[in-house]
Amino acid sequence: MNKERNMKSARVEVLSELITVKNTNLETMKTEEEALKTAVEAMVSAPQEEFRRCVEELLKFSNADIKNLSKITKPSVGIRLCCEMLRTIFEPNFKPKRHAAETWQESVKFVSEKSFFIKLATCDADILSVDQMKILKKYVERAEFNANKIEHESIVCACLCRWISAFLELACTLRVMEEQVEESKELREQIKQTEEKCENETNEMQQLKNDVEKLTNLIRENEQTLANDRRLCDYRLRSGDLLTALEPHRKQWKSQLKQNEKKQNELIGNTLLFSIHRSHLLCQEKTVSSVSFETKSHLNPFEFQMCISMCSSHLNSVSVPFDSSVATPSNVINRIIRNLKTSRKFCLFISSSESLLLNLRTVLPSATYLDMSRVTWKDSQMSLLLSKHIYSIVPTVFFNITEAPPPEMYEILMKSEEREVCYHNKSYELPDDILFVFVAKSISHIPDQIKKLMEVIVVSSNLDPIDDAEKTERNELASLLGEFTAADILESKELSRKAMQMATST
Repeated sequence: MNKERNMKSARVEVLSELITVKNTNLETMKTEEEALKTAVEAMVSAPQEEFRRCVEELLKFSNADIKNLSKITKPSVGIRLCCEMLRTIFEPNFKPKRHAAETWQESVKFVSEKSFFIKLATCDADILSVDQMKILKKYVERAEFNANKIEHESIVCACLCRWISAFLELACTLRVMEEQVEESKELREQIKQTEEKCENETNEMQQLKNDVEKLTNLIRENEQTLANDRRLCDYRLRSGDLLTALEPHRKQWKSQLKQNEKKQNELIGNTLLFSIHRSHLLCQEKTVSSVSFETKSHLNPFEFQMCISMCSSHLNSVSVPFDSSVATPSNVINRIIRNLKTSRKFCLFISSSESLLLNLRTVLPSATYLDMSRVTWKDSQMSLLLSKHIYSIVPTVFFNITEAPPPEMYEILMKSEEREVCYHNKSYELPDDILFVFVAKSISHIPDQIKKLMEVIVVSSNLDPIDDAEKTERNELASLLGEFTAADILESKELSRKAMQMATST
């Protein structure tokens, strides 16, 4: 199709050039034709005008005026010559007879015909042959053929004389202009033929243009179809490679789906158990205030187990599924640690175990950790450091707290909705994403006002470690597959490569 289109396009260019040349030639020929017409009209216009004027004068007479000629018994030579010339014009084979009287009688009959004036008015100068012109010129050269001399005998004959002179002059002029007229006719014929050829070539060129346009559209559609087919082939190749690479993950995903389904079914029951653990943590905080932290772990185990047992029995009785192994004190506190950024209050953890700090470092690896055993809240540097931590883009963890924050910090600890607070006579506007975490080994030095401002979490035992590295690596592939559609991944070589890399590396 491309070859055919190129051939037709080349033909269109050739025709366009030919048409341009023909149009130029047409303009030239039309100019020449117009010049010839102007020249012919300039030469013929005067004799034509004189002939027209003579015809108008003759038409003023009637047939009765012509009949008056028959009353002339002895016409002059001029009148006889005039009638003979008329018969020579309309009767090519006319020859005067020997007897003038006989010729005159026949001439009178000729001019007395009813259609005589019509013949004179409609006569075409082209009817005269060369021989006729020669005969008429001999008549004209005779001295007797004079309209002024004839006029005193017959006004009609005088007008006929003038008509003959004008007619002969017009005929001779046309004969002289015959070459120019013929040339003009030939030129007109050439113009007509050239216009026809030009029209045919224009039609052919237009048809070729239409064909080229159709071929172009067809080629474009075929190219689009080809591109779609290639894209489909690429999709199939990439999808095949991806399916092969993702095959080892399918069992794991099916297992995760089952686990998620199980977690979804147990969500209500586990949430209730987590709530009981959370409530127990709050009760621990209230109890620790009156009992030393070292002996706290022996305070509530029986009561706590009894609460869990009662809740489990009730959930079973109402057929609410749950997993008692998930709702453990360690899991509850670890979940609180994971959700620190969304917490409504700042958290104060009371723990003598290093496992809490390790889990904090796991969840908040980029946070700033400030050891309060080496600095006090009232140090001059603390005022400068605190403003830096307020506007820091990372959380701040104050650990090994041995003394309570000063009352000047209470507005900051409140996470006021107004956001604008005052500390050491300096105004601060709390950012929306501000996060402070406090860790103390004992609660004895924490005043009640601080406990009301913050969420106090008592950690009575070692926490299970939080290991999110494997989960993060696993979720990178799932996040990629979840963020983009299959069409997006198959369309992009980069996304396909990235998915393949993740699938084969995990």
